[in-house]
Amino acid sequence: MSALAHILLDDGLVVSGCDRVDAPILQPLRDRGARIVIGHNEHHVTTATQVVRTAAVPESHPEISRAIELGIPLQTRAELLAEIASSRDVIAVGGSHGKTTTTAMIAYAMRASGRDAGYVIGGEAPDFCVHARRGTDRWLVLEADEYGRAFHHYTPEIAILTNCEPDHLDYYGSQAALEEAFLQYVRTVKQGGALVVGVDSPLADQIASTLHAERPDVQLITCSSQSSADYQIDGTDDSYELTTPDATVGGSLVQPGQYQRQNAATALAALVTAGFDLSDSVDALKMFNGVNRRFQLHGQCNDIVVLDDYAHHPTEVAAAIAAARQRWPDRRMVVLFQPHTYTRTSYLIDGFRTCFSAADVVYTVDTYAARAMTGEEMTSEQLASEIVAPDAIYAGSVEDSGRLAAANAQPGDLLITMGAGDIDGAGPIILSALEAAT
Repeated sequence: MSALAHILLDDGLVVSGCDRVDAPILQPLRDRGARIVIGHNEHHVTTATQVVRTAAVPESHPEISRAIELGIPLQTRAELLAEIASSRDVIAVGGSHGKTTTTAMIAYAMRASGRDAGYVIGGEAPDFCVHARRGTDRWLVLEADEYGRAFHHYTPEIAILTNCEPDHLDYYGSQAALEEAFLQYVRTVKQGGALVVGVDSPLADQIASTLHAERPDVQLITCSSQSSADYQIDGTDDSYELTTPDATVGGSLVQPGQYQRQNAATALAALVTAGFDLSDSVDALKMFNGVNRRFQLHGQCNDIVVLDDYAHHPTEVAAAIAAARQRWPDRRMVVLFQPHTYTRTSYLIDGFRTCFSAADVVYTVDTYAARAMTGEEMTSEQLASEIVAPDAIYAGSVEDSGRLAAANAQPGDLLITMGAGDIDGAGPIILSALEAAT
């Protein structure tokens, strides 16, 4: 929502908005003249000429029901973004994991080439002043979210499918419905367009094969870090070699890990397909500093490194831990994990039982609810008892977990705050406690 607000401000419109709690992401909007209030009240919309909401906000919400009562035009976030994108050549980035980083990589390389490409990134990134701009170039790269079927609203010139795994089953109801939604997403590609797919994901590969059989007009471009593909990437730590249909190039990335290399392969494939120079794009990504809350350093004190990562799905958790092991093989690894929604913990419990196995210590933190309960909840305390290895400890609130982790930290440790909620707030608490103990 904040990304769209930035684009509307680019257009010179008067923008206001509200949220449940204040957050740093809101300050750049205030600095640009947006009126932001904390808390919800039906009177916030009475002077609006248009109201935009996320798919997570129901029509029963007081501000939305008031807008309906007053006859104020109402749009979802995806509908407004589709309107913004309608006159552009769009690269849409969809998938269960890696969307934000891949979108940011493409936007960064496009703009590094001197083009004023538009972008809508689903998170903040240190290389961008704000995480969305309309831009004047014909290309617009946007993150295509699957929640609420938002990714069905766009008609991209190039669609990216990074991978496909079970998630958002509280919304979709079944794995079959989720897979059908991803298939419908790739079907939105324009006539004669292209699909860039990460074939290391069996479901993504299957979805791409189905589209290829249905739509011979769509160019299919495969990417892999494990097997033969149109764009095959291999590497260790932060360097890689990329083999394409026309060349083999070497490059490097600021952040480590197999998933980061996979993101780079799909981003570079999309850039070449859009007509951008491969060598220039590879050079640009050498300087790309990633996305906030993705393998982001909080700080260091007493030879204790404190890192933050957005991972909240078992696959992401395992990948983040593996990347950290690759970068810091000799440090004891302590993970503070905050589950994101009770239902996600429940339907992904098999993965959560084993995804922490390469860590040394795990603390579970009170769940970040994000959405309403459904009656099929699993608490963070219950999750701690389900984790197979290592033995997990329920640590309570973000504040309590930060203090507990700091009290038990040892020189040489790597502490990772992990989750999609407000667990990043534990990092400053840990560092403050460590500094006070010196």
